[in-house]
Amino acid sequence: MKKAASYAAFGLILTLLAACGGGSAGSGGSLTVPTTDAVTETTVPAGPTTTEEPGTPTTTTTPASPTTTSTTAPGTESAVTIFLLDTDGRAVPVERSVKGAAVARGAVEALIAGPTSSEQAAGLSTAFPNDTLVLSLKIDGTRATVDMSLEFASGGGSASVLGRLAQLVYTLTQFDNVDDVRLHLEGEPVEYFSGEGVFVGEPLTRSDLTGSVPIASQGPSAGTPTWDQDDLGDVAPGPSTARVVLVTADDYLNVRRPAGTEGTIVGRLLPGVAVTTTGRTSKVGSSTWIELGTPGGTGWVNGFYLTPYTGGFPADTDPVAVAEELAERMAEGDDFRSLISQKGLWIAHHAAPIRFDHDELDGILTDPTRHRWGSNALEPGSPEIPQRTFREAIAERFIGTIQDSDRETYPMDIVEGPNGRPPQFAIPTEFAGFPHVTFFDPGDNPEYGGLDWTNWLVSYSYEGGELKVVGLTIDEWAP
Repeated sequence: MKKAASYAAFGLILTLLAACGGGSAGSGGSLTVPTTDAVTETTVPAGPTTTEEPGTPTTTTTPASPTTTSTTAPGTESAVTIFLLDTDGRAVPVERSVKGAAVARGAVEALIAGPTSSEQAAGLSTAFPNDTLVLSLKIDGTRATVDMSLEFASGGGSASVLGRLAQLVYTLTQFDNVDDVRLHLEGEPVEYFSGEGVFVGEPLTRSDLTGSVPIASQGPSAGTPTWDQDDLGDVAPGPSTARVVLVTADDYLNVRRPAGTEGTIVGRLLPGVAVTTTGRTSKVGSSTWIELGTPGGTGWVNGFYLTPYTGGFPADTDPVAVAEELAERMAEGDDFRSLISQKGLWIAHHAAPIRFDHDELDGILTDPTRHRWGSNALEPGSPEIPQRTFREAIAERFIGTIQDSDRETYPMDIVEGPNGRPPQFAIPTEFAGFPHVTFFDPGDNPEYGGLDWTNWLVSYSYEGGELKVVGLTIDEWAP
């Protein structure tokens, strides 16, 4: 990891908001597309997560919430799930027993109490300050409003602050009658939380936080195992290995037997894990399924969600030249689709990645459609976000960085800009399995002392012996 200069200017930045997959609370949401003078909410083409057949209606692998409610009869004891943090910054569900009728409140108080000695020995912790108090917790409709003491906002850096918010929201939304959480401190609603300035002015859902604090595992349906890298063992880069990609942080990739969406689910793979393939493939409908080994024997996954595990860039490839060619074609207004992965072009613009397939990229540089793209300083859909075309928001700014004379390149590395976002969240979970290059523009205006920096993180897919661009992630702070 590389660090950009100008950390002294960090205090000027009031809001910590990260690109999705590294997005902070309040950064997610659909882009807004104007139809007439009014603006209506329209989702720009979203990519599949773990649907096995992209573009066709199938069942996703998002695990169902446990069938629990936030209250129970007085004097009874209820089993609940709380979320602790592991050393990788992920939220890990653990079980607790809560006595009395106020089950939801008891679950939050269990977060304050933190891990047991055995959990602590296993590397689990809580980001809740130990002197935090739950002042009240009310549920109205499907919204939980929790009033915490001021200690809840004290101490810790950005990772700690996002971690405790995720712990709170994940724990409360386990209950069937809670969809989102509104935070109060000492009786007052909060707009920006802690000294890190995380926006919490709107109720928080799980999807607002999973990009920053992934859920390590959730209980899938009974009897269906979920495999992480520890389960799969050490997998080295090679011609018969692959990594799981384009799966969101809170989702799974189904492993089926036999191939196809009608096959029985025999297990689930977490995003980013490396797997060993057998060399066998099967064409089912328009999709190619790939057989791989698992702790439960061989099984099949949709090849859309795998990429070759190269461990970096093959020796005969030049990822920088590919990005430069992409920028040149964009600058000339030429068709650039031959440089794009067959999986499509996924854009993470301070929000969850959105997918443009090859048909949608045809003519996109001259498409007049304007969107409110995600912002690193304003909440989603804010009327203060200027509406911009793909060329204005993506192409011109990508060109500006790639063709800048003082641009720096960092293959398989990340430049940490002075906005304080943890670098491990710079690349969205969906892109974590792809090799990448960071193109860093340190800024050109001396008036800003380097704060007008920009990062473009370009993710590549190795297809047919060539590198293709699959993901573009922007990270920036600009005055």
